[in-house]
This record gives sequence, structure tokens and C-alpha cells, in this order.
Amino acid sequence: MNWPCATINHRLDSDRAWVDSLPALGYSEIELCPRYTMETTEDLIAYALEKGVGVSLHVHHGPNNITDTDAENQKLSVSQVKYCIDLVARYGLSTVTFHPGRLSAEGESEAEKWQQLFAVVEEIAAYAKEKQVRVAIENMELRPMELVYTIEDLNKFAYIGENNPWFGVTLDFAHFASLGIIKPDLSQLKLPVFNIHLSQLTEEKMHAPLTAQNGKVDVPGVCKLLRDYGYTGRIILELSADYAESLQLFQEISRNI
Repeated sequence: MNWPCATINHRLDSDRAWVDSLPALGYSEIELCPRYTMETTEDLIAYALEKGVGVSLHVHHGPNNITDTDAENQKLSVSQVKYCIDLVARYGLSTVTFHPGRLSAEGESEAEKWQQLFAVVEEIAAYAKEKQVRVAIENMELRPMELVYTIEDLNKFAYIGENNPWFGVTLDFAHFASLGIIKPDLSQLKLPVFNIHLSQLTEEKMHAPLTAQNGKVDVPGVCKLLRDYGYTGRIILELSADYAESLQLFQEISRNI
């Protein structure tokens, strides 16, 4: 298989030098994480496009929580998703990936939080449809307060995509591995897959480079799974180091499956 590859950048010091370094590392695309409404975000997008580097966006996570009990932060978090959708529409970019909401504190009702989450995701998906921008909700890693972990969890949003082709999912295989799910049953997924996040998971680190030793993610197995599923979209290598080496390893594996 010959999937187009991008790398994701969570760095606080994202700048033009980082964009300039991508071709030498072997990448022609990047997934950027804008920090709220910053002029530098648009400058970096325009510069990347000028240099022929494709761009997609990942809504900044950190303090963002689209179902936060803190009304001000909840509103800001949703506005950040919409801001990214606006940027994609304005510059003709690719998909916007966003994290689902989560609990704000121990003891909150998961059932009530899920109902809030459905309403917020409906709002986001409707906005994306209006702007004709692909927006993708991502499965999360195993950690306290999260709600959306599995294919079954993602399928709870399938009704939103029934009349909205702009709404889909980003699948993160390191997140799946944190739950002990090495090869999720994609045949059960009821939403389109817009993006794949791929990295290694070790005892020490989430989103380790693919070159990491003793990782829990079966990269060849994931590649075969995606091949058999018929996925032909973008693979985003979500790395913390070894950008070139990880890309070379992935390309070697994907050629030989």
C-alpha cells in the first residue's frame, strides 16, 4: 500500500523553520494544532501552503473540553473547534480532528455527560456541514474522565452522520492499544474514517516513535487491517521523535504487507 503520510505537530514553538524541515524528513503534509485564535496560526498555514506542504488541523486539546462543567471553558472549547473549521474552509485544507468531551470531575453522571456530548457534537457536525468541511471525532486513550474509547463508543454518534457526509472519525491506534485493543474490528464501524493516527505505545510514553522498542502497537498488523478495510486516506504519524526514521519504517512495512 502507498498511503499519503503526514506528521502531527503539538509543539508550542511551531514556526516556519519546522515547516521548512518537513521535506528533508520525507513529509509533504502536516497536521497542525492551533492554539486558540492566534494570528501566527494563519501565518503558518499560509506559509506551509506556499511551500507546497499540505495542511490539516487537530483542535488543540490541553484545557479544552467541549463538555466542561465550567461554562466559559466549554464555550471556548466549542468555539476553538469552529475556529478550526473556519480555517479549513477559508484555506481549502483537509480534515479537522477534535477530541470528544470528558467528565470534569469525579462523581459526575456519565449518562448526563453523554447526553451533553451528543448535543455538542450535533452542533459541531452541523456547523461543519454548513461550511462543507470534514470534521472527525477521535477515540481516546485509557485515562480518567474520558468517555469515548472504542468502536462501540464511536458508533453512538452514527446517527449524526446519517445525513451528514462531512462527519466522521479519526482512529488513533496507540489510543486503542492503551485499552489492550490491538486490532479493532473496523467492520463494525458505522462512520467513515477520515484520518488515521499512528504511533507507538510503550510503558513510558504515549505517541512514541515507530522505532521505539517493546511497543504495544502492532504496526504491520494495523497496516494489514487498514488494507483489508479498504482505507486509502491519510496516515498521520503522531510522533515525539525519529520523524524520518519512523516514516521510513512505516513505508517499508506498508510496501511489504
